[in-house]
Order: sequence, then structure tokens, then C-alpha cells
Amino acid sequence: MTNLSDTFKYISHFRHAGHQVGRKVGDMLEVLTYAAIARDDEMLARLQVEPKLHGFSGAGHKVEFILLSTTNFDEQNNPQVINGGEITDPSEVISFIECKKVGVEQTVNGRFKKMFPKNGNNKGYKVLFDNTFPISFAPRGGERHTYSVTFTPNRKVRITKAEDTNFLFEENLVDEGRIIFTLCTNGLSEIIGNNRSLRDYEPTLAHCRILEIISISDAGVIALLNDCLSGPQTPEKAKQSSFVALDVRKNRFNSFDKREPETEMVSVLVLTEFSHWEEKSQNMIKSCIDKNFVVSDDIIVEAFEAFEDHFGESFYDKITKENFENDADVRRIAFEIVNQHDGKIFLDIKDQTYKKFLVRDNLFITL
Repeated sequence: MTNLSDTFKYISHFRHAGHQVGRKVGDMLEVLTYAAIARDDEMLARLQVEPKLHGFSGAGHKVEFILLSTTNFDEQNNPQVINGGEITDPSEVISFIECKKVGVEQTVNGRFKKMFPKNGNNKGYKVLFDNTFPISFAPRGGERHTYSVTFTPNRKVRITKAEDTNFLFEENLVDEGRIIFTLCTNGLSEIIGNNRSLRDYEPTLAHCRILEIISISDAGVIALLNDCLSGPQTPEKAKQSSFVALDVRKNRFNSFDKREPETEMVSVLVLTEFSHWEEKSQNMIKSCIDKNFVVSDDIIVEAFEAFEDHFGESFYDKITKENFENDADVRRIAFEIVNQHDGKIFLDIKDQTYKKFLVRDNLFITL
């Protein structure tokens, strides 16, 4: 069973800007993976960033990182990184590394959409005062939670619960406010008011609905109810990554089959927000890709917090591979995060141990 990631709980704090921050989770994964490679000159001197790696099909696959069999140092013995380019013959590739993240997708609740008229071409729906609507969770085999929500003319939101006649949640309505309805993995539900966020929510989050209060008028409220879905694009991402591994392997060895253990050209997939990956998608990547790793939500959040503390409100603009290469502060922060784990930021989903990337005797290994 999948659940919503702790990274999503962290990002939700940013509200509307959370969409921008959320798009940076994949970039942060790439920056940390880059740092884990760049901390070792032997790997850095073999690195090619975002080339097109061609497979047997003739397709050019843009992968995040390639490690080559030959090193590239300048006259001062500084590692030289290759950016871009194309690799049609993978015989010089000792490893190719892809990074994937599948975040939480927020979609408008279907029942809410049917109950209220759209606010023209603008965001949200028109909800008149004293018009009550339900928000509910019905987990399989668990306790049902049925809330009734009313916006009142005195500019308050009033929430009751069918299963508990003593339950009452009430607070003032404000423009650009929100109320979060949670369901945790143990079946309990909680309401998080406008002055709190999911960062305050300790349990593991199974499901979540977010009621946005966009604006308030004399007649009612422009509101939006979103369902938060854990990684609906996961199967597609699994297919994409698996095809790259199969296609490139066929081009190199004239066979789609995994070789155990693979030493000559190791296909690697690095994931985050792994709680969004259901068993079928996990099985797909395990059967096609040589090594699959997870950078935990804790490490991703730790890195986001370090960037936020140093760069302030627009910190997410700094999270790019280009800035890792060219901005000394970005590079320093990324190295600090990785080095405090001794490079072992990659959880091997096969044996559940943390590992780091290395090149020894001209072969890519993890240790």
C-alpha cells in the first residue's frame, strides 16, 4: 500500500509556491546524486552529464549521468566533466544513472466539482454561505470519517462529523486560507487548520484532501477541494526507466536479459518519494534495472531545509545541476549533506542497506 511522502508534507507548507517547490524535488535528487559522484575525483573525471545514450532501437535516451571507462583530467590534474553530447556506442560506458521522482498529484474532488458552479474561467468554485457539503474518507476495512462543511455568513467555517456528535471544528475564514483533512495509516483522521501545516503532522499520511479558501464575498466563498493522490504516474516512470535499461543493454550485449552480477555496464535508477511506488512498479524496475536505490525523504527534506536557510525565500531557484557546477554555495551545501552521510545516501531496495557509489579497477561498484 502506498502513502503520501514526508517530502510532500514538507512541501505543503509553502502553499501556492508548493507547486514550484514540488517540481524541484527531482532537481534536488539530481543535485545530491551529482554531489555523491563529484566527491570522488576518480568518478568525476569519468562523468558525462545528460548525454543522449543510444539503444538498440536507435532511440537516444537522455540520462542524467554516465560514467565512462576512461578518465579526463586537465594539465593540473583537475577532473574534467563532459556536458551533453551523444553516445551511440555504449562499449565505453561502465554505468548509466537515471534519477526519477513521482510526486503527489492534486486533482479537484469529483463530488465537489459536481455540487458547485465553476468560478468562470478562474480558479475555484462558487460556494454560497450556509450551503453544506461533505468531505469523507472510507478506508477499506477501517473506520469511516464523514465531515460536513459549512461556510457561515459571519465568515467562519464550521465542520461537524457524522461519527462523533461532539465533534466541532470552527475557525475564521480568510482569503487564501486552507483546511487540510488527513487520514493516517492507522485509520485516524484529523483536521489541520489554516495556521498549521502538514509539517506539524507526525503520523504517516495515507490520504489527504485540501480545501482551499481562495476568496470571500458577501454571498459566499470561492473554494477548491483537492484530492491528493500518491504517485499516479509511477507505472509510466517505471516503464520508461526499464525500457532505457533494456534498450541500452541490448545495444551493448545483444541481449535484453539482466546479467547477474553485472560488472561491465551497470544500469542504475535513483528514486525518491519511494512511498508512492506500488509493488507492481517496484517489480518492474527490479526485473529490468541492475541496481535500484532510494534517497530517503529525510535526506531530501534535510537538503531543502539547508537551501532554504541559506538562500531564503527563492531558494528553489538555486536547485539545479548547473548551479551545482557553477555556484560555490550550492556545491558546498550539497557536499555537506552527502558527506555527513559519508556518501551513503543511496538505500539499495534489494538489501535495504545504505551505499555509496565508487569506481574501483575501472568498474562501477556500490559499497
